[in-house]
Amino acid sequence: MKRSELAPTLKAVYDKHRGFGSIKLPDAGYENIWFIVPPPPPRKLICDLPLRALAKARSVLARQPDFASLTPLDKLVSYYFVRREAVESSRLEGTWSTIDQLLTPDTVADSQGAPDGRQSVRGYAHAIEKYLAKAAALKERVFTQETVRQVHKEIMAKDPRFRGVPGALRAPGQPGAIVQIGGSFRKEESTYNSAPPAFVAASLHAVLDWLGDEKLAQRGDAGIGGFTLPVRLALGHAHFEAVHPFPDGNGRVGRALWPLQMVCADHMPVYLSGFVEACRGDYGRALQAAQKKLAYGEIIEFICEAIVRGQAEAAVTRAAIEGLPALWIKRARFREGSAALRALAVLQRQPIVTISLLQGELKLTNEAARLALDQLVDRGVARNRGRSGRELVFAAEEIIALLSRPFGSDIAQALKEGQRALRKTAKPG
Repeated sequence: MKRSELAPTLKAVYDKHRGFGSIKLPDAGYENIWFIVPPPPPRKLICDLPLRALAKARSVLARQPDFASLTPLDKLVSYYFVRREAVESSRLEGTWSTIDQLLTPDTVADSQGAPDGRQSVRGYAHAIEKYLAKAAALKERVFTQETVRQVHKEIMAKDPRFRGVPGALRAPGQPGAIVQIGGSFRKEESTYNSAPPAFVAASLHAVLDWLGDEKLAQRGDAGIGGFTLPVRLALGHAHFEAVHPFPDGNGRVGRALWPLQMVCADHMPVYLSGFVEACRGDYGRALQAAQKKLAYGEIIEFICEAIVRGQAEAAVTRAAIEGLPALWIKRARFREGSAALRALAVLQRQPIVTISLLQGELKLTNEAARLALDQLVDRGVARNRGRSGRELVFAAEEIIALLSRPFGSDIAQALKEGQRALRKTAKPG
């Protein structure tokens, strides 16, 4: 990291009375490298705000349903997009999974062996859902060190690449305590040098104190002071990532805080990691400008565009998922009241099922559930994927294709790919 790239206030040597600035570490190999003790997020905005972008983003958020009054379809879309968010956010950090692995029933997924990246991504989805509920109840009071540490623990406890203690902050003397971001293998060529270990706890406290400021959030949502929700999403994220409180997993935890902030403002979340992944170069530049120059315009504008594009992505996906049962019924005849017809609603909300799962959902015998799924396979609704362990697995491949498609790509093409998957020969059952 080049100290010359920093804003004057960050370039200045750290002073405990001011509370931030540049500092060197005594640790071997780092004696000539500058690290940044970041300032807390600002409580007065002095930058020029991207007003048009903010107006569009605020309009999108205003049209989002209230989180407390979601319809069954809203909840289904939220369920799917939490899992898509977990996949996309984890992929940004090199942890790979697929949406169908996250939608696979627990009885099948839990039989697939030792902890691996897939289970880490499932933990990510579980953490988001758990803390969305807490955010709805606690509002900004949800932003505590305990929340952040527990989210990190849920995500990283089953990540096979993580060598630290899940949920433990960086601290002096611990493995991975010193963090440099980006660059080559040479320490001197890093992109950004995060808060030194001795300053992590205090710096994180300052960010969480800002995120947890109910009056700041309420005044912003009322149009007073400039700290509208998109601005808070951008600034909170930039400063959390500047602290980088954990040896690894910071990006995933930081992005997990976005939906919590939206729920605190009573909005059904718009998930942003797909846009971040698609535009990671712009994201990286905007984040560096905020962290190195304390210039927030770019990151605010980026988050605004992410909100607009993320909501558009959710809207077309929602419409396609909502329309699938009618498409399935049009594709084939179903006897009124039959188990196969009743199973369509189950597939819409649980696109990967087993015989035992459908048996429990519809209160059928094992044989009746198997017959219903065989009929759905014959009629081009589901595919028999063969056995996973002791269970036969069936999938509504069109839903999987919709949720697996690259961010912003064509819905019709995804449906065609799902239909092609339905025609693939199943493994012997």
